[in-house]
Amino acid sequence: MRNIIQFLLLIIFTFTTVSGFSAVTSVGEVNVEGETKGIVPASSTIPLIVSLTIDRSLAEPGEEIRTIEITMPNGFVTRIGDFKYIHRDGIELIARAVVSGGNVLRIELTDPIVDFQNSLYEIAFDSQTPNNVFEAIFKVLLRNREDGPIGEFIRDGQADGKLNNDDFTLQVIPNVPPAPVTDFSVEADKTGENDVTLTWNKSLDPDVNGYIIYRNKEFTINIEKRSSTTYRDVNVSPGNHTYQITAYKTIFLQSIRSPTQSVEVSVDTAAPEPPTALRIITSNQGVEVFWMGSVTRDVTTYKILFGSAEFENLQTLPDGELSAEKRANESPEYRYIDTQPLEIGSFTYAIVAIDEAGNESSPIKKRYRVFDRPYPNPFTPLSNDPDFNTVIFPARVIEDIDGEFSVLLFNLNGVLIRSLMAQIGETELKWDGKNENGDIVESGIYLYQLQVGDSYKTGTIILAK
Repeated sequence: MRNIIQFLLLIIFTFTTVSGFSAVTSVGEVNVEGETKGIVPASSTIPLIVSLTIDRSLAEPGEEIRTIEITMPNGFVTRIGDFKYIHRDGIELIARAVVSGGNVLRIELTDPIVDFQNSLYEIAFDSQTPNNVFEAIFKVLLRNREDGPIGEFIRDGQADGKLNNDDFTLQVIPNVPPAPVTDFSVEADKTGENDVTLTWNKSLDPDVNGYIIYRNKEFTINIEKRSSTTYRDVNVSPGNHTYQITAYKTIFLQSIRSPTQSVEVSVDTAAPEPPTALRIITSNQGVEVFWMGSVTRDVTTYKILFGSAEFENLQTLPDGELSAEKRANESPEYRYIDTQPLEIGSFTYAIVAIDEAGNESSPIKKRYRVFDRPYPNPFTPLSNDPDFNTVIFPARVIEDIDGEFSVLLFNLNGVLIRSLMAQIGETELKWDGKNENGDIVESGIYLYQLQVGDSYKTGTIILAK
């Protein structure tokens, strides 16, 4: 029996090796460090990054990763000293580089990968590019402790989560820089902002992929759009500054710099544009305040103010200053939750935008009413005033009760004309005067039944067109 089992295991191992099947799945890409396009100039030394997403959640014995082998196209040459690092999820691994034949780079890990995690690997190294190759295809293979292949070559795919070259192919272009940029000019802002506007003529070279702007000879701004002819440099420190520009095919293949242009930048005295689209809702978390950010690009902070209905009495709320910086995956709306208990009455929330120099925008403000009964009553659905064209039913009509919150609306004949059901967390329901078909009902008196959990309260609403 033991011999039979060993024989079967041998067959399975042989089939796995021959077929190239692996329970370890991977995708990867190669990029030029600092660039988003897979383009390299010929006869140059270029920093490359190979990114691999390796999923070992179903890995089997014999698929522990000891070596990552990168086979470069003919003409690409790297040396042991050109290897920079290998990172796993941003943490550097201990490894040594071995180069075979000049174009096979083996990254041998001191500690093989034996866990069952899904991780991002980044391998950085320099490589010399050839002179007579136009399309260069890289190949990457994982190897186990015995140096056997783990599956076939890793397939192309988005691995690093960035908008760049998402495969193992690079384009090699002639090492000929583009012509210099013409008619480059700079102008300081005249409205009080500490900004500088730069303009130039678009390059006619079809291989140009963008422009590099040099501020004070060193600071660089990469404009990855070949059709661009203008750029606004925002929030420049006061004083004298110099600018130059180049066109580039790749970051490593630029035109010569344009003649230097100088500009005097003043202190920022311009107030930002105010935020927009302020809205307020209530939930079981508190009063939720939402707004869209200012269009002014140097805004750094938003301040949330609160007080009585008169603006002069508004004060900054606790923790009422929010950073204007947002991550790419966040909602475009800003959000603040006011958790303070509010008494019955009328209040005002306001949002102010503040720039890096401390200049404040005019406030955008909105009135917020707290009642223990439906309001306004009567209401006018045809009005343009949002304070009067919608009736609000607060859940606090029924005190100290939890549960599902709903409102049913009837005409005087007892016919149900509209039902409103709150989502989880909502503490207010609104009626715009329309029935279930979306038509505004006739003027008159309507009955409501407001229910929270097993408790309910009834009353009347007057609708006046």
